[in-house]
Amino acid sequence: MNDSIRSVDASHPDTRPPAVSMSERAAVAPVPSGGGACMAGTVAACMCPGGVPGTRTCVGDGQYTACGCALASGPDVFVAPKPPVVITCGGTRCASFEEEETSVSARACCTADNRCGSSSAFIFGAACVARGAEPGVPSEKCPDEAPNFLDLYGCCRPDGQCGLSIDHVANFDLGCIERTEVSALLNAGSGQRDFLSLIFLLPNPKTAFASIRCTAGANK
Repeated sequence: MNDSIRSVDASHPDTRPPAVSMSERAAVAPVPSGGGACMAGTVAACMCPGGVPGTRTCVGDGQYTACGCALASGPDVFVAPKPPVVITCGGTRCASFEEEETSVSARACCTADNRCGSSSAFIFGAACVARGAEPGVPSEKCPDEAPNFLDLYGCCRPDGQCGLSIDHVANFDLGCIERTEVSALLNAGSGQRDFLSLIFLLPNPKTAFASIRCTAGANK
């Protein structure tokens, strides 16, 4: 699978902060000061991992750069992880998780019928797929599949149908999806993968995973 950027905007030239050291300069978008407005160029104390003191610089409008840390290995910038994404679908609070910065990572979404779901433009296009289905069990009757840029693991569903799972990628939590349904989802959302296949001159037939019966609850 393939992995997947940001900038700081200074809209008022007369309020841009003075030059700061590399240890103070954030490589990401500014973060809220947490204490209201601050004056551009003001340097404030902050805390780095392990209790190491650092500094951050106000870039205006109550926004600071990330915390610059003087670590033993040299200057570094500590960026606190994003808080877990929490959404509500149809009055139900969905399980929260931290979204990863990759092109294939799960994004929280609500399905058309207001269920908690996961989306990935790279895998499913615009579709939001419901979360929380049964994970199924391994079965030698249910083969793995590997369309371009994806690895899908075979599984046997409780209803005795073979399915495919992408839950080895963090946060999808989609369970074991019936094979023909996976085909339909992948074909409908194949735009980004089709483009990469064209660039790399790869054969790119539409997926056509046949329906297969298995023995539910058994590894055979």
